[in-house]
Amino acid sequence: MLRNIVLALGLAWLAVGLWLTLIDAAGWPMIIFPAIIVAGIVFERANYRGNASDTTDPNWRPTNERFLDEVTGRPVTVWFNAATGERRYIDDD
Repeated sequence: MLRNIVLALGLAWLAVGLWLTLIDAAGWPMIIFPAIIVAGIVFERANYRGNASDTTDPNWRPTNERFLDEVTGRPVTVWFNAATGERRYIDDD
């Protein structure tokens, strides 16, 4: 939700900066910061996997660690990849 709000504000700020740049070339510095914000959000959405549930790789093994997710209240199991040291938190549902 917060990402969507920040993305909308960044796009609006970017649009105003582009409009000001079209009116007067001195407005170009106003598009740098919102462009960084928008690019960061788009990059984060495209590259962050979050709770990936693909455990078909044989290197992934469930651990004995289990807990309740504070946000959803659902049980979560921790999976570990011994080859990379990566951990994933998978819903038990």
